[in-house]
Amino acid sequence: MKSVTGEGLSFRKAKRRWTLFFTLIVVSLVSVLSLFIFVLSLRLERGAEITALNRVADRIESRIGRAPLIALERMLRNYSGNLDLFTAENEILEFVTPDGESVLQLGGRIKSSMPLVEGTSKAKVVDYNDSELEYNILTRAIRNMAGQPVFFLRVGRSTEGLSEKSTSLLFSLILLIVLVAAISWIVGMALAGYVLTPLRESYDRLQRFTADASHELKTPLTVMRLSVDLLKSRPLEGEARDKIDAIDGATRNMQNVVNQLLLQAKAHNDSKAVMSSQDVKLLEFLEEMKEYHRAFAESKGVRIIVETDENLIVKTYLDKLKVAVAAVLENAIKFTDEKSDVIVRAFEREGSLFIQIGDSGPGIADPEKERIFDRFYKIDESHNSSGSGMGLSIAKEMVGSLEGEITVENRPGGGSVFEIRIPLRKHK
Repeated sequence: MKSVTGEGLSFRKAKRRWTLFFTLIVVSLVSVLSLFIFVLSLRLERGAEITALNRVADRIESRIGRAPLIALERMLRNYSGNLDLFTAENEILEFVTPDGESVLQLGGRIKSSMPLVEGTSKAKVVDYNDSELEYNILTRAIRNMAGQPVFFLRVGRSTEGLSEKSTSLLFSLILLIVLVAAISWIVGMALAGYVLTPLRESYDRLQRFTADASHELKTPLTVMRLSVDLLKSRPLEGEARDKIDAIDGATRNMQNVVNQLLLQAKAHNDSKAVMSSQDVKLLEFLEEMKEYHRAFAESKGVRIIVETDENLIVKTYLDKLKVAVAAVLENAIKFTDEKSDVIVRAFEREGSLFIQIGDSGPGIADPEKERIFDRFYKIDESHNSSGSGMGLSIAKEMVGSLEGEITVENRPGGGSVFEIRIPLRKHK
């Protein structure tokens, strides 16, 4: 499905897209840097914790000295002194024999099963308050003079403090990312506005030139039409009449293009003007559109079928809506099969007015959907038609000036459906 909005709304969307792109780049860079800082901090904290555990183990070893095995074991098994002699808060101490027997535990009880291997690991510890916490555990062998392990010393510290530091750092980095995102959005909006301003000014100058040129062409074209009509009212020879008819057809086509250019310029100017909305009864409005196109539809044997709730009343800008619907409906009649139906549906849903116009024509190829709303563009099947290729472009401008969008998709059974969606104003 191809969605198209007006030029003014397209500029605003482009500004938001560039701002979002800029913000995502800045936030991504800051996020990667924050992640690096967080990981580095964890590694540093981990290293600092291991260093602290080694200092505790050194302190314990220096206190117990090189006592004989029997004396050391008797001292540990019969130890009943101050529990704070070796341990501090959130710190544990355990002596284990080479056979795996725990002869002394201070500060808590190691709940996890741990092998007697020198190094660091994590384990669950139940402290004196029966709280189960995760500890970093350092295991070190206490050896005799011959270098044989006499006891294994385990010292540990709670990771709770480490988690608090990490959590605090994480929240700080997240807050930094949010702050950077907000600042980047503001700066991005300013930069996008600065970059798009020359494009918008060029577009406005082009619109003014189109309107001025169309106004200048309107008068001489009117004079040419009057002159041609005057000549056609006189008796002329066959070749001369053919030439006059050719001039008349070309003049009409040119006049139609000029009128559509003026209409498009008016749509652009009206999008900036302050207009008043009004209540529109959809059934009456669509029946009016049907009557307006009746002659064109009957020339192809096409029926226009209107389907809507007869009590549906919406508040919108009638003139703009009329131009948009007329352009899409004319396009549907032009490209639908002869002796077929063009179905116009209107309904309200989720605060928006939806108008769907479906035909039974050849449909629109996907590559063409990207261009059919461009000015003067005609799909291959219509290059020889008398249209100017501006009808859908005008519809896009009008719908965009109503802050809506127009979409097109092919029907499974053939043909295409154009859908106009316009946000509604509240009734007063």
